[in-house]
Amino acid sequence: MSQTEHDQSAYRREQDQQQERPAGAGSAAASLELLTLLAAGVADLALDQLRQTADRAQDALRRADLRELLTDGVVELRKRGELATRRAGMGDENYLETMARRAAERTTSEGRPCA
Repeated sequence: MSQTEHDQSAYRREQDQQQERPAGAGSAAASLELLTLLAAGVADLALDQLRQTADRAQDALRRADLRELLTDGVVELRKRGELATRRAGMGDENYLETMARRAAERTTSEGRPCA
């Protein structure tokens, strides 16, 4: 029996047990139990996602073409950076050069260095 099938059968048993309980009995206890089960479900989901991510990372590290994959990733990020700076209106100018030029203009217009 797989983990998913086991979880589904446990869920069905829990649902059957809840239907057998009286409707108004222990509403505070039922609310606490519900919150506990929801928190456990969220934690299980988060751990499952973390486990899957770790498995994918291990698979990626085992690749024979890891160097090429990383090189392609760096090239892609650089291109994305160039597009983002163009979109922001910075164009081909270097950001630091632009800021230095503006600071120099402020210095000459005010007659003193800016702080």
